[in-house]
Amino acid sequence: MSKRLLLLLFLTTLSFSQVLHAAPLKTLSLDFTRELTENSKTEEIIGTLHYDVKTARVVVEVTKPIQQIMIAKDKVLEIYYPIEKQAFRFLSQGRIPLPFVESIIQTTQTEYGLTALGYTLHKHDVVDKVLFTYWHPPEKAKDKLGSIILGMQDDKLISAEIKNPKGQIVARSTYKNHHKLGNFNVPMTVISNTYGEKSKVVQQETIVYSNPKVNVEPRNEKLNFTIPESVKVKVVKW
Repeated sequence: MSKRLLLLLFLTTLSFSQVLHAAPLKTLSLDFTRELTENSKTEEIIGTLHYDVKTARVVVEVTKPIQQIMIAKDKVLEIYYPIEKQAFRFLSQGRIPLPFVESIIQTTQTEYGLTALGYTLHKHDVVDKVLFTYWHPPEKAKDKLGSIILGMQDDKLISAEIKNPKGQIVARSTYKNHHKLGNFNVPMTVISNTYGEKSKVVQQETIVYSNPKVNVEPRNEKLNFTIPESVKVKVVKW
């Protein structure tokens, strides 16, 4: 998976950190529509994300363009195609990045998951009532990672930027249509761009979230989904 995609995944899921910080949160479900435009071609993905905080287990149901169920926990990613009755299990030495997975796990930690990644707060300032915080990467990774800048207004995350070690912007996200969920304001629309040479946009992603459900009882059965025993699973080591 490309570094640009990993950065984009981080930005698009960063917005839900405020919800995941809430102490009583046990489970979270969200419908999503994801449009990804690259090389003048647009791909649309529609589905639902389910997250179990205690077990750090994520189940993503994709209904379009194909039916697919992805289960991620720790260093294992499983992908099941219910129509084809095919299944894959990916084993990795580290956590496997996956849309709506890696960054959501990170955002259960403090400071939007940045401190867990080794980032440190360098400074902050206020411009036109927007609080900007500047985060530096861990010393051992400064040759690969750049700084991250977050923008907050009225306790709402409204922007995020990622730079490369040379100080050039490689990804930027804006957060809109905040929804009051418990004591938190959650953006239901996230627009993210990744940049190539000369600050040219090479990829744009728009995610619209809807129908948020927190701590639903009885527990959503999709959170307990497992691949049927009758299906042969192909194991792949990464």
